[in-house]
Amino acid sequence: MFRQIICLIISVLSVLHQVFSRQSCCIPKQWTGVATQKLGRYDHDVDVASLADVITHVAYSYDDRKISLQQEVYNITIGFKEQVHVIYEFKEGIQYIITNGDYCISYPLGGDMWSGCVPDNATHLGTYNISGPVVDIYRVASLGGGIIRYSVSNPFCYPTTESLLTPGPVYDLKVSVYENVTEGISDPSVFKVPVFCHHSQIKKKYISSTIAELIHSAFSWR
Repeated sequence: MFRQIICLIISVLSVLHQVFSRQSCCIPKQWTGVATQKLGRYDHDVDVASLADVITHVAYSYDDRKISLQQEVYNITIGFKEQVHVIYEFKEGIQYIITNGDYCISYPLGGDMWSGCVPDNATHLGTYNISGPVVDIYRVASLGGGIIRYSVSNPFCYPTTESLLTPGPVYDLKVSVYENVTEGISDPSVFKVPVFCHHSQIKKKYISSTIAELIHSAFSWR
């Protein structure tokens, strides 16, 4: 069930490229930040619910076609903590998931890396002041039929907030707040794949109604 917690975060990554901007606005080609997230999943068919708190250190480099997500996951449902490091290597077409620094699974990636620019089908909901910062808020439909609502800073186009809600029978809810977002990559070593990962067999994409799956798929840029 814990692996159930790790894919709300990657399903949301699947949509962040659509999420992070107003029309004519793109996130920086390289940036880092911290996302504080609440993830939940309810599978109506089996009547099982899961809830998790996640703190994710994000490093995004479009120049290198790489993304690093260093996650501290607390599965509230079963009271279990875990360290997860997800590395996307789009040039090689592989996604690595390293758990607690000693277990690695790799999966093939489909498609090219998202550029981080606002999609043409995003609806601009308005420009607002959030206790100081000015942000633009958008709504966009995800590929899986979910609805994403997100905000980016104006004028720098840094991500500030995001929420995702998907339709049933498996319902996913993710709420994220981004902090300490800065342009550039201060520590390129976060993209380094451990040697032992290269000895693992690349597995086919799996489908399950687990929260773990969510964490490995939950950033909307995808």
